[in-house]
Amino acid sequence: MSRIDSLQTFVSVVRSRNFTSAADSLGVTPSAVSKQISGLEERLGVRLLNRTTRSVSPTEAGQMFYQHCENILESITEAEKLVTDFDVTPRGRLRITAMSNFGRRELARMFTDFSQKYPDISFDLHISDRPLDIVKEGYDFALRLGSLEDSRLIAKPVAEQNIVICASKEYLERWGTPEKLEDLNNHRILIVANAEYARINWLRQFEKDHGFSLSSVERKLAVNDIDLVYEACLAGMGITALPTYIAERHLEVGELVRLFPEVDIPVRSIKVVFPQNRYLANKSRAFLDFITAYFDDPSQSN
Repeated sequence: MSRIDSLQTFVSVVRSRNFTSAADSLGVTPSAVSKQISGLEERLGVRLLNRTTRSVSPTEAGQMFYQHCENILESITEAEKLVTDFDVTPRGRLRITAMSNFGRRELARMFTDFSQKYPDISFDLHISDRPLDIVKEGYDFALRLGSLEDSRLIAKPVAEQNIVICASKEYLERWGTPEKLEDLNNHRILIVANAEYARINWLRQFEKDHGFSLSSVERKLAVNDIDLVYEACLAGMGITALPTYIAERHLEVGELVRLFPEVDIPVRSIKVVFPQNRYLANKSRAFLDFITAYFDDPSQSN
């Protein structure tokens, strides 16, 4: 019995907390598992497991040893995958989660182009603005905005979220076009309650940078869904802040009018996020390379 086999047996016992369950998963007898653990403890000169009639649990030394064993076995698995995946056509299924408005407007086209290049890769796409633990829930990638606070993850910027202040042509015909920032005091504002860029903060930034008072801004609508604010803006309900990937086509045809183009709103990065210690299979490497090139220059991704 090799040392690697002993480590695998020990890890299996700690995970299952039971010799019989570990034996079943390894395809051996419980007595063989017990013999391997005893041999391992004898060789190391330390007790690794506390045994009772119903279950086993790691000692303090056993817990420390278990963590190192997991890392060793994971490294071996990754090394094997690296070799077996080398020069193999990317294939399989990717699980991805993305922000709702970005996902709806950008990813269908991108996945279509990706599928033409990599026909053997398919997707499970989860659209949600709720923060997810992608490691725990088994996602390969997430598309997110904002800062990254989880040390288990890597975040690679792939695109920018540019923001424009806009209103519909109908709204401006009815209520007039604000010429100066101060004029916003006399207009109706639509707010996305859960989006940092679109809350009243962008007005506060104007107030700070340009030295005027937003004393009577009427928040006509505050809602936690950007698509509803977008539809309300198109319908003529008020002025709002929208990402360019939502507003751009309506600006081009004149349905929306950009206001205060000279005023800068900080650009935010859209990041592709993935587990730090997870082996990147060919399908994952293909996706990461493709999405990076796609948003840098869509014509280069084909």
